[in-house]
Amino acid sequence: MVIAVVNDKGIERGVQRNAQRERATSSIAMVMTLVSFSMLFATLMLGYIAYRFTSEVWPPLGMQRASLGLPTISTVIILFSSLTYFLSEGAFNKEDHKSFKTYFWITLLLGTGFMVSQLFLWRDLKLSGIYVDTTVFASIIYAFTWVHAAHVVGGIVALLLLFPTLLGKREKLKSE
Repeated sequence: MVIAVVNDKGIERGVQRNAQRERATSSIAMVMTLVSFSMLFATLMLGYIAYRFTSEVWPPLGMQRASLGLPTISTVIILFSSLTYFLSEGAFNKEDHKSFKTYFWITLLLGTGFMVSQLFLWRDLKLSGIYVDTTVFASIIYAFTWVHAAHVVGGIVALLLLFPTLLGKREKLKSE
């Protein structure tokens, strides 16, 4: 229950305190999420590095050297997606509605493009006879790509859920 206390300037202290608590809770949750994902990626990276530098032959015996074409394209797509997300956030904060929508939709399109590139990568791996249970090397490749894909799908879903709220907030600000 929030008890609102109105002071001589008409500010409701109880509502302000509740909003501050919600922001603090959201900040803590975001930090925990970022730390968790960082630890997950660090663990995968350390596993790869340990395996890579303890192997006598690279790539491991029986594995052909993988083409870096699709992973490079995926990396470029996801980097541009991060850039357009950053630009959409800046446009939103500046109340530039048109730029916000443009960058927002480009971000979603790039995220979807990343997922398509991952599907092609998984297809190419399977056509090359590389399955998740083939070798440790294959398992690491799939683990990296699955975690990245899950991260991007989560981001796409979050953006789609957030968009109507952002539009509503922007419309509310315009009407005030």
